[in-house]
Amino acid sequence: FMETLTRRVPMMVIEGNHEIEPQLGNATFQSYQARFAVPSGESGSNSSFYYSFNAGGLHFIMLGAYVDYNAT
Repeated sequence: FMETLTRRVPMMVIEGNHEIEPQLGNATFQSYQARFAVPSGESGSNSSFYYSFNAGGLHFIMLGAYVDYNAT
């Protein structure tokens, strides 16, 4: 179902509680980061957990809720 839809409709993603997959060494979100390419670098972010983009005259801010943010 999703493949048919996403082939025709643009979609941007952000991580959520269903993407939390505890891995060895506490490396969570490995599957999320491997599956989805997001414009983090283009928006000045160094993380796929927060980024922004413009579309249709609007500015969208994608801010993940399940990641600890710090000042660095």
